[in-house]
Amino acid sequence: MILATDRLVLRPFEAADIPAYAAIRADAEVMRHMPGGVARAATAGADAARLVPDFATQWRGIGYGPWAVEDRASGALLGHGGLRLLPDLGGETEVLYMLGRAAWGRGIATEIARAAREVAFGTLGLSRLVGYAAPANLASCRVLEKAGLAFEREVEVFGLRARRYVMERA
Repeated sequence: MILATDRLVLRPFEAADIPAYAAIRADAEVMRHMPGGVARAATAGADAARLVPDFATQWRGIGYGPWAVEDRASGALLGHGGLRLLPDLGGETEVLYMLGRAAWGRGIATEIARAAREVAFGTLGLSRLVGYAAPANLASCRVLEKAGLAFEREVEVFGLRARRYVMERA
């Protein structure tokens, strides 16, 4: 599934995305609030080489997964975002996003989260979405709230403390 928003092309990852995705993940500041934290920046190449095919497997298996987020005007890869099934967490579906610093502060994560919500509740017919954000990552918390998810509680997930947000289909 390829989706275009005002500023973005949201599409499944391709092998050709691995170098640009690794470069985004190699930025310690980008990885600061992600599982594994800044130490994961050192393994960015291996992580990108593992994650890109994993994302593709999700698309083939269940019909959705994280999108490659591409700038519509330039074609540059900005990061990932979209939906991810969480089989280890009761089969819930998570709204997620991770963007390179050049894309921060421009409303792009909110654009991704809103597009993911529309696909989840529309095309996919899901009944519930969850989102997780590190408590210190106030920008990410705001993104989830702007996308319509409501704070539920703090939890331990993915090896870190996180604020859990939820939204039920209307």
